[in-house]
Amino acid sequence: MEPLRWNLRDDVRIAMSLAAHGDLRLAQERIAWCQRFAIPAPTVVRQIHGTTIRTVGDADGDRDGDGLISDGGAIAVFGSDCPPLVVATGDAIGVAHCGWRGTAAGIVGGLADALAARSAHQRSTWQALIGPGVHPDDYEVDAAVLATHSWPAACLQPGRPARAALDLPVAIAAACTAAGIGAVARARQSTSRDPRLRSHRRDGPGFPQMLLAWRHACAG
Repeated sequence: MEPLRWNLRDDVRIAMSLAAHGDLRLAQERIAWCQRFAIPAPTVVRQIHGTTIRTVGDADGDRDGDGLISDGGAIAVFGSDCPPLVVATGDAIGVAHCGWRGTAAGIVGGLADALAARSAHQRSTWQALIGPGVHPDDYEVDAAVLATHSWPAACLQPGRPARAALDLPVAIAAACTAAGIGAVARARQSTSRDPRLRSHRRDGPGFPQMLLAWRHACAG
């Protein structure tokens, strides 16, 4: 089965693995997958549900972080329900793992600031893609999660007492807009509704999918 794919302007390519492709956190599996689908092998980091952004050259699979930026070389994050985010400028790319913890703590703004420090392009010209994550109807959160952040009203639907359904892509999109990113798109797929994808909420513990982005001209 082919990975999910998207294209952004300036020759930026995005691909996401499926559950059937296995656990791509394992370096040998990841390299074999990239070779199979003619995708450049990405730089990755060890995700901790935080807000640390690494740059290529300051990152490898043994460094903690939940975001990466490059000048166009392939970079990747992993997730099973937490939506991945790609932000592309004319001369740089950023990716981030945007679970509720990272979103509440400001990882989207942190990624935008890290990109702004490297890019000569105005934020209004940037574009973002929010990748597949859990469907909001399948993502009820409790009062402790609701109290961590001033969540936009549009991303909350009342649930059981002291609970709500949280639409993380809406919250991430709002954070992208607040960070000045000019164009924000959302993937149509959701991990908890698409049988090709793994969902922690639906399936329980297991391995995540990998989403990676690269500029085709930098792929060699």
